[in-house]
Amino acid sequence: MVRDEENMNIIKRQVLLPGDRKVNVLFPEKICPDITMTDIKGYCYFMSNGTGYSMLADVFAMATSLEKDELIYYPFEFAHMDAYINDFPEPENHYKGMAIFNFIVTKISVKDISAALKTKMKKDEKLTRQITHIEKYPDRWKTRHKLTVKSTGKLLIISGERDVFTLMAQSCAKLAKYGDDADYNKYAPHLHHDMDENTAKSMGITFFYWHNGRGAANE
Repeated sequence: MVRDEENMNIIKRQVLLPGDRKVNVLFPEKICPDITMTDIKGYCYFMSNGTGYSMLADVFAMATSLEKDELIYYPFEFAHMDAYINDFPEPENHYKGMAIFNFIVTKISVKDISAALKTKMKKDEKLTRQITHIEKYPDRWKTRHKLTVKSTGKLLIISGERDVFTLMAQSCAKLAKYGDDADYNKYAPHLHHDMDENTAKSMGITFFYWHNGRGAANE
């Protein structure tokens, strides 16, 4: 069942990699300041409130329709670091952004992704990409061992395919329903994608609810 269709404004940048290969990097124009991603004790967490998870639901929904030689880059411009560190004082790594691609239609290495994000653009255009939210859950066998999460420096790279991204968009949409309420911090709503969907060599991802409702930034 399709929930609804929306449009996302993006910047599409075509860059040229070594070997004259072109890759199109999609940058959503709207960046939410409530999203961060961090490593804690060897586990990878998205941390955000309802507003952030609503945005992430759209990003992963858009990822379900990625085409050949396309990847999404979403920077994290987190605005609540003082309050966050007050609640989670010893994060191992805070990422500055994430890249997402569909490994079925795009064959690209971590090195090439890093190069694509640093390379001077060959072509830049603004456009609107339609995204579709799907309510029906994918069959579990379709998502098993289809998610790979790697990091290079402050960049997290997520590769999967349509069904995995559908499931992740659904998880984000669930957490978005909590809204922005600091009371939920103590109940710690969260959803795992680090036990079944992830590949054997991947740390996977956990979506964790956190709202900037307490801590140093709000005192």
